[in-house]
Amino acid sequence: MPSLSSSERNPGALLGRLRTVPRRWWAIGVVVVVLAAAGWIRFAPGSSSSTTQEITATIATGTYKTTVSATGTITPVRDTVLSFTSSGTVTRVAVKAGQKVLRGDVLAKIDATALRAQRDAAEAQLTAANSQLSEDSGGTTAQVSADEASVASATSALRQAQDAVANATLTAPFTGVVSAVSYAVGDTVGSSQGSDQNAASGGSTTTGVTVISPTKLLVDADVSSTDISQLKVGMQATITPTGGTTPVYGTVSEVGSIASASDTGAAQFPVVIAVTGSPTGLYPGASATVAITVKQATNVLTVPTQALHTSGTSTYVYTVKNGKKTRTTVTLGTAYGAQTEVLSGLKAGDVVSIITITLPAGGVTRNGGTGLFNRGGTGTTGGTGGAGGFPGGGNFTGGFGGAGQ
Repeated sequence: MPSLSSSERNPGALLGRLRTVPRRWWAIGVVVVVLAAAGWIRFAPGSSSSTTQEITATIATGTYKTTVSATGTITPVRDTVLSFTSSGTVTRVAVKAGQKVLRGDVLAKIDATALRAQRDAAEAQLTAANSQLSEDSGGTTAQVSADEASVASATSALRQAQDAVANATLTAPFTGVVSAVSYAVGDTVGSSQGSDQNAASGGSTTTGVTVISPTKLLVDADVSSTDISQLKVGMQATITPTGGTTPVYGTVSEVGSIASASDTGAAQFPVVIAVTGSPTGLYPGASATVAITVKQATNVLTVPTQALHTSGTSTYVYTVKNGKKTRTTVTLGTAYGAQTEVLSGLKAGDVVSIITITLPAGGVTRNGGTGLFNRGGTGTTGGTGGAGGFPGGGNFTGGFGGAGQ
């Protein structure tokens, strides 16, 4: 064990002497100590027995897809906004948002007293018109024609009055879920028309009660102008809801022909994907990513793209057999990302070289350098340990180097 100087035996004395050194030289000294503690890194000199590692891949066949990606919003197939078509005061709201309803269930009502009076008056008007027509049956042609016109007008008025009474009660047009209710008892409603529209054309904000079909869904997506020409109705699609990990499947049901501008101003086209079945994990209003399969090839022989080399117009790989590498010319087909189709030159089971790594026998050396705290560092993969500096030297447990081998 080397003997310790008085400064090493008494760190306090060393620090005392440092206080007497001008600050400029003090700072330089600290830098020198830190650099010494950090040590240094170098590649140890190689030897004739350097280690070579070959990374290879085995050629095989598989199924590959070419897809067009898009983002969109999940929407219900049916999204119906029901509103009162006559003026009146809301007397009953029978549902709330999130409630399941069956076809024909009552959703809301308005006071129909005045509407029924108008219906009764229309019935009386029609009765009178029919009586007048009967009385004038032997009259002039002009009189009979006028009476017939009165009957037709009265009939139309009665039909409208009857519809107004019927529409004083809103009922569910299909089995589904109430997604929104904007009526409250006591509200005065005006004349407005409800709508039953396919979700692909966009939702309505008309005041009323909205009923949707939550188990029959679509994805309204936007596809760039560079990809839209590849799409056709009937193509298969994989749908992944945002935040989800389990994809579901669907079919392209509509391909739009009128472009709109994206946020960046680029042209994009609407595409509708009908979700297959009634999968869980999809919620109307949520976003999703879509991968539409435009081409699928089976039993395709491929090679890792990273294994390819070019020389002029020739493309080749290095095949490996019994430890020997042979340059082999290949003819390529379609690129599938990290894999490229091989048309000739290789067969299934061939092994190709992707990259060759040569490691020097000495490896990478990290000299421990002059440490700050514990003992001198020891080298990594054959490196030389550093000498101690402050008491013990080294960096914590042997500097930046590991144990030499």
